Amino acid sequence: MAEKDWDGHPLGGASVFPVTSIKTGTAMEGKAGVVRIEYGTEPSLQKRVAKQFLMTAKQVRGLSERLAALADRLEAAEAEDKGSETLN
Repeated sequence: MAEKDWDGHPLGGASVFPVTSIKTGTAMEGKAGVVRIEYGTEPSLQKRVAKQFLMTAKQVRGLSERLAALADRLEAAEAEDKGSETLN
């Protein structure tokens, strides 16, 4: 997805909200997955909202693959940061 397709923040960059909880379940007699994502709407995380998504097995697998690839990138960046620390 191109950066222009993301929701923008008034101060620039992408508008993002910290995820505080993820729950999963099934619907439609086990034929569909449900993913509930709760997130904070302001910095103190006192105000939270949630969205629930109905997904097919194919969509759940696709999402899990994308999230695993994202986790790999984040861990690689973290390892790179640790490797570049200087000793005093």
